[in-house]
Order: sequence, then structure tokens, then C-alpha cells
Amino acid sequence: MLNKVKLVLSKTNRWHRVLLIFALVESKLFPGGKVGFRCNDPALSYPYTGDTVSWKWLMAITLLIPLLVMLIVERQRDKLQIAKQNALRWYKEYVFGFLLNLTLVQTVKSIVGSPRPHFFDTCQPKEADTCEVSEYVSSYTCTKAYWLSQSDRSFPSGHTSLAFHMGIFVVYYLSQRARHVNARAVLSGQALCVSSALCCAASRLTDHRHHWWDVLAGALLTAPVLLYTVSSDTHTRLHNTRVCQYMSQRAPRPGSPTTGTTGGTCWRARCSPRPCCCTL
Repeated sequence: MLNKVKLVLSKTNRWHRVLLIFALVESKLFPGGKVGFRCNDPALSYPYTGDTVSWKWLMAITLLIPLLVMLIVERQRDKLQIAKQNALRWYKEYVFGFLLNLTLVQTVKSIVGSPRPHFFDTCQPKEADTCEVSEYVSSYTCTKAYWLSQSDRSFPSGHTSLAFHMGIFVVYYLSQRARHVNARAVLSGQALCVSSALCCAASRLTDHRHHWWDVLAGALLTAPVLLYTVSSDTHTRLHNTRVCQYMSQRAPRPGSPTTGTTGGTCWRARCSPRPCCCTL
């Protein structure tokens, strides 16, 4: 059995595994947790007023803005074809981190099952009509069908986590790849990304969609995902690609010496069948 599991895992990659976990969480095949409530709890008695930043806007901004930034920055560094390749390499890592972040958030939401600040308004549990003052109700049933799977998904804040993921990743990307761009423009872009993430987080509080600890947890949850993303071999592969392209252009013609007279060293670039030489 263990060998079969190893065989299956050997035929999958990290994308397959994360997508599988995400699908299992969203399918609700496994029972999740559910935190109860205290009768007449003022923290759960806010009215539902909608979202300042809807899920559609959040997904559009967090998926499109980084791609546009990467294409613009890389186009200023290299020729069009190389710029597209480099931008897509960075974007691929960003999207994987985004998916990993989303999967982690949805998993924790399912496990915890914490009521939202507008819990009484949108869930309208029938137990709230019979419970006494400050009585703790551990099990309840929502009477509004649409909110059966939403009223208890407060912890952590998915909006905050994804917004911070985009903001901090773009800040890191610009610090690594936009050194040739005007420093003031780079700093302005970085400040805009961070402020946008903070505004999104603040809107979750003013909309009474999350408690403050949900927003804080969502922001903190971004840290391990970003650390994994930026510590991956993306920037290493991009650096090797640049060196390989540079060395291929400097590769000696057939019949020429492969070692320079000034103590050069020669090696074979993976992107070129010819040996490449550089002077140390």
C-alpha cells in the first residue's frame, strides 16, 4: 500500500497536490468544525451590509495586477520574447503561492468554523429565539439557506490573506527585478501595493465581515506561504537563464581557444551546445 502511495506521488507535482487538497476542502466531504455562540452576543449582532471589496474584484486585482507589473518590468529589462518568458516564470510562482494561500485559508476556515460578526443577521439560528442571556449554544441550525455555509467562516480573513500575499510579493518582486527603474517610481509602486492590502484588510472590519483577530490571522497566515514562494528556485532559475543567455552570446566560434589569456574559465551552457567562456 505504501509503495502504491509513493508511486502515485511520484507521478504528481506540487500543483496536483495543492489542487487536490483544495478540491477536497471545497467539496466538504469531511466534516468541519463549528464554534458555538453566546446568546445576544453583541460581537455577532452587526447587520450584514455587503462587501466593499467583493470576491470578484479581489480575484481580478490580485491575479491581474501582478502579471501586468511583471510584464512591464521585464519588458524594460530584456527583449520582448525573453521578457515574456521571465515574467511568466515569476507569475507562475506567484500563482502557485496564491493557490497555496487560498487552500490554506479555506482549510482553516473549514476546521475552525467561527461565526461572523453578522452571524445573527444572516444565519438567524433558531436556537437564538429560546436561549437565555449569555447562554452558550454549542450546536445550532441556520434558518437562512443561503448562509448555511457562510455564517461560520469568519476565521481567518481570506480577503486579507490574499491581498497581503499580492502586496508583499509585488514589493519583493520590484526590489529584485526593478533596480534599473527609477527608484521613486519603484517606491511609489511598493507603497501603493502595501496600502491597498491595508485598505482591503480595514474594509473587512468596517464591513463587519470579520473580527479583528480574523484579519490579523489572515495577514500572518501569508508569511509562511510567501517565505516558501520567495525561497523557491524561481530567482535562481531566472538568474541562471540570464547568465546562460549572456554566456551564449559570448560563446567562442568553432576553432577558437576555449580558455582566455587572462585566466578565463570555460563551461557548457545548458541553453547552448557550444562551450561558453567568461573571464574571472
